Amino acid sequence: MTADLHIHTTYSDGELTPRDVARKAAAAGLNAFAITDHDECRGFGEIIKTDGITAIAGIEFAAQLEGEVHVLGLNIDCGNEALMAHVEKAANSRLNRAAEIIERLNRDGITVSMDDVKEVCGGDVIGRPHIASVLVKKGFAASAADAFGRYLSSRAPYYVPRNKITVNRAAELILGAGGKPVLAHPGLLGGSKRNVLISKVKHMGFWGVEAYHPAHTDGQCIEFESMARQAGLFVTAGSDFHGSSTPRVGIGEERRTSNYLEESMLVLINESEKRS
Repeated sequence: MTADLHIHTTYSDGELTPRDVARKAAAAGLNAFAITDHDECRGFGEIIKTDGITAIAGIEFAAQLEGEVHVLGLNIDCGNEALMAHVEKAANSRLNRAAEIIERLNRDGITVSMDDVKEVCGGDVIGRPHIASVLVKKGFAASAADAFGRYLSSRAPYYVPRNKITVNRAAELILGAGGKPVLAHPGLLGGSKRNVLISKVKHMGFWGVEAYHPAHTDGQCIEFESMARQAGLFVTAGSDFHGSSTPRVGIGEERRTSNYLEESMLVLINESEKRS
């Protein structure tokens, strides 16, 4: 059983279209894959169903709980009214944020325009990675990492914060859309925070924990799976693929597994197949 349940497309900050992601997932021999764009799920509608592989509708929220916490929603109904209201509001918020960042850059003679950013975007949702690409293209930064470090990270002078929903609200939206909330990449959180979170999110209706992620060591994967099981939660695995901007692994290349991960995947895939 092979699945990649954390993939981004051009509908947020990924480089591939949803159809291209589906093709690569099939070429990688996956049994299932999920598109989990940031605050966005409309890209799932572009996928053409392929025999032998299960496509799962998903989303990723950057939520707030004593700092930023990411929440995956899997097996969601992309037509859910409350979820789509959030998606549209988030898209407008990102556009306004990008415009403010561009304005701040221009004040200091860093000449970037919204047209420049839209040209490299490739989709409908503009984010900081797209601005970073323009900064590199125009010679204001040596790389995307350099652009973030000098201009766009939370410690940089042109950073504009974005309003985030709470973790509990993210879970409510996912559950309301018939989906399963999953705590994303706990290894990227502080140690004390993640230990508390895994037990806490169970009471918010969470279904699982992304125990297997490229940023996790082998030991962490085992640790997070154990913590999830103790909390009565399932586990998932994903590449968190974006493209060359975050080149940890390719689609389907997070291959570490366990019996419990396979059991969890069967539960999720069987439910998805029943819906389709």
